[in-house]
Amino acid sequence: MRRAKGEVSKAPVEPIETADTTLDSTATGNVAGTYEVKLADGSVTMQTINADGTYVDTTPDGTRIGGGTWRTGDNGTMCFDPEGNDPEECYTGGAPAEDGAFEMRGEDGTVQSSVRKVEAQAMAAPSE
Repeated sequence: MRRAKGEVSKAPVEPIETADTTLDSTATGNVAGTYEVKLADGSVTMQTINADGTYVDTTPDGTRIGGGTWRTGDNGTMCFDPEGNDPEECYTGGAPAEDGAFEMRGEDGTVQSSVRKVEAQAMAAPSE
């Protein structure tokens, strides 16, 4: 049945249910959070990725050592543009292991680091 121009439907409107599409994952969805980054040389850095497109690198004790901006690049890569004159670098991530850690590979395919998302409470815990 057609309505005349200007006529308003009196049929009840059913609410549309939407799925929560924000995933807590490094592959898709929300990547914001703090990550422990174990570099190839064995050193450890903490990296906080912010939802606003910025990131901050710190030592495990919280001393700021760098930062910059990040973006999602082609084919799901993560690209980091550090403060200063260093060029942007893009990385691909491997499948997460049982402990949630995954390898980050540089543009040439070599493993650059092992990365694991950590809880904020773990960051605040004092070390003994």
